[in-house]
Amino acid sequence: MKHTPAKDALLEIGSEELPASFIPLGMQQLQTLAQQALTEHKIAFKAIAVYGTPRRLAVVITELAERSEDQHKLVTGPPEAHGGWTPAALGFARKQNIKPADLRLENGKVAATLHIKGTPARQLLAELFPLWIKKLEFPKSMTWEPTHFRYPRPLRWLAALYGTDAVSFSLAGVRSARYTYGLYLQSAKKIQIASAGKYVALLKNHCVLVEPTERVECIRKLSEQAIRRVHGRVLLHDGLLKQVANLVEHPVAIVGNFDPAYLELPSEVLVTCLEHHQKYFPVQAEKGHKLLPHFVGIRNGMSVHQDIVREGYERVLTARLAAARFFYQNDRKTPLHARTESLRGVVFQQKLGSLFEKVERVKLLIHAWGERAGLTAQDRGYALRIADLGKADLVTDVVREFPELQGVMARLYAEADGEEAVVVQGVEQHYWPITLTGALPESAAAALVALADKCDTLAGDFAVGLIPTGSADPYGLRRAAVGVLRILENFEWPFSVEELVQKAVAVQPVGVGAPAPETQAKLELFFKQRWSALLEERGYKADEVESVLSFGIGAIHRGMAKLKALQDFRKQPEFQILAGSFKRVANIVRQAREKKLDFGHDELPIDDLMKDPEEKSLWQAYVQVQSALTNSSEYAQVLNHLVPLKEPLAGFFEKTMVMVDDIPVRNNRLRLLNKIAHLFNGFADFSKIQNA
Repeated sequence: MKHTPAKDALLEIGSEELPASFIPLGMQQLQTLAQQALTEHKIAFKAIAVYGTPRRLAVVITELAERSEDQHKLVTGPPEAHGGWTPAALGFARKQNIKPADLRLENGKVAATLHIKGTPARQLLAELFPLWIKKLEFPKSMTWEPTHFRYPRPLRWLAALYGTDAVSFSLAGVRSARYTYGLYLQSAKKIQIASAGKYVALLKNHCVLVEPTERVECIRKLSEQAIRRVHGRVLLHDGLLKQVANLVEHPVAIVGNFDPAYLELPSEVLVTCLEHHQKYFPVQAEKGHKLLPHFVGIRNGMSVHQDIVREGYERVLTARLAAARFFYQNDRKTPLHARTESLRGVVFQQKLGSLFEKVERVKLLIHAWGERAGLTAQDRGYALRIADLGKADLVTDVVREFPELQGVMARLYAEADGEEAVVVQGVEQHYWPITLTGALPESAAAALVALADKCDTLAGDFAVGLIPTGSADPYGLRRAAVGVLRILENFEWPFSVEELVQKAVAVQPVGVGAPAPETQAKLELFFKQRWSALLEERGYKADEVESVLSFGIGAIHRGMAKLKALQDFRKQPEFQILAGSFKRVANIVRQAREKKLDFGHDELPIDDLMKDPEEKSLWQAYVQVQSALTNSSEYAQVLNHLVPLKEPLAGFFEKTMVMVDDIPVRNNRLRLLNKIAHLFNGFADFSKIQNA
């Protein structure tokens, strides 16, 4: 039989322009869907590449086999005794389209092995391609045609090929074909795709760069070339660079200018106008960080009519800068501290009151925690001042127009008002960390305000039922919880998470939402889940984390010290035996409690009731270990002090029966094991450790 070589396959989803953030999301999903489906259907391939532009998402499968693998599938039918096949068995054979001679008995049932021939690749792709498109999920989608198919933007064409052959299917009223489109500003003509393997090169010849990383590098190179004449350097922040790359199919860099008078605006305001609102790249002097009155804009298309495009870019930016200057100058007429009363009119949350009320709750928490955190009276005063001023910029004109500058404008206005340097930095940094891995507040005063602010938000939202579910977290509560945990870890404050939660819940408005104990329990569990996930991301094993957190989160820096000590101790040869012995101790004590045996849980064992030498030896070892633990301050030492219990425990379990008929002796032995369990539980729950 002549062998047909593997061929490349292509699926291109053409639509009206997608939002920039949807393109990497769609590409990632296409990669996963293709990988999973081809593996599941057992069809060989060499590689999968995904591409995306504002008008298309595409996947190219390299060297896809001509058909899926043949499969052997075991099927079972009705029960059957030995002898001739019953009518039920014969009916089963007809249903499976096999001969009665191919039937056999397995475990008292009729069975057969079906030989399923592989599916031709082109036929399989005709089934898989529309399925992949249907499975794509985006933050927002729409319907536009009678079948109510959902996609972020209306579909305009579908290209599907296996080698040089078209793959036929229909979706949302669009029939797949073997053509695509180039840059829409240049031509609306259909472009025939000769073969799937030539897709990328074909579109490049028609001014479309389908690979996002290629567009990023193109923008970088073109921007740096374009600003040579102004003797500056372009600020190409990675996030904006990737976003702009997903706004164009063929980037062209244009250098624009603005009135140097606008350089009097704070650089943060100027850069926000350029980057966040216009998607332009700022230009700095070749040396230093001084901004120049130039920018680089990226257009989609060919290098024609540059002067007209530049004029449009400059006109739009000038209007934006003029508004920013007006708002900034107007804001400067009123000191920041004079704006705090205006927060009474800004709703934080309908049931939780205004931002002014939130600030007052934050100040209560600062009073409660400041001294215990080790802050001096001066730093506690700074913290209160930061809390007072930190939200005041939310009622300024600049922040109303540019919400992303909240905190930043508070810093700028506080500095202009002559506030202390700690306060100036703190009014911005009390929002930190802004991201899961973002920078932490630098001063203890700012960190305390950040801690109080985040705890109040979490407690309030949990009280009124705004709890994250699934992947949805519209109020950023997961990020806030991680921020609390990272601040506690960094500053090594003595608070347990449980006491922070209790106090934060206690200061919420009376009668709002769920009862305090219920809110507290839910929030503590939420913190535990966030901390567990964070620790596992850092490389700690799940059972180690569960062991240390079994009796509560406690103080974060102490929990971290325990975890590090446990991780190191686990490598020692004594660990497995000692952990296994503890599990046995814990199980015996637990079972006694479940049986409601009254053995005097908190009482010490009585020497006169110790009959066996092994229990006397274990008691003596316990006394010595307990004494050593009392004088140990480091967790590594604590674990090492538990090692001498290994041999006495092994001897005890080998020679001594705990649950004897003599009740006083039984209870005495249970008391002894209970005391040993307390030694281990003071560090962690070793019963959670796997393979011990």
